[in-house]
Amino acid sequence: MQNAGPDELYTKLQDWLCAHLAEELGLPQGAIDPTEPMSAYGLDSIKAITLLTAVEDHVGFEIDPNALWEFPTVASLAESLVGQLATRSTQS
Repeated sequence: MQNAGPDELYTKLQDWLCAHLAEELGLPQGAIDPTEPMSAYGLDSIKAITLLTAVEDHVGFEIDPNALWEFPTVASLAESLVGQLATRSTQS
């Protein structure tokens, strides 16, 4: 993931998040609009924790537990993650 540019990374993360969220919520692939709040699809606190754990495993670092409330859409969460990945790559 770290060899990709920011735009490509954003797209990959957004696509992965949409697919994973759809699977977690039992929705068909492509059912998640990245600009709609994840709560609109039935994301509750228990499923949010499961999603957060999967995202941490996917990106390879711990995420603030409030991230899903601070960034309520897939698009905003992906943007935040890209920023965090960029910060981490410049620090290494």
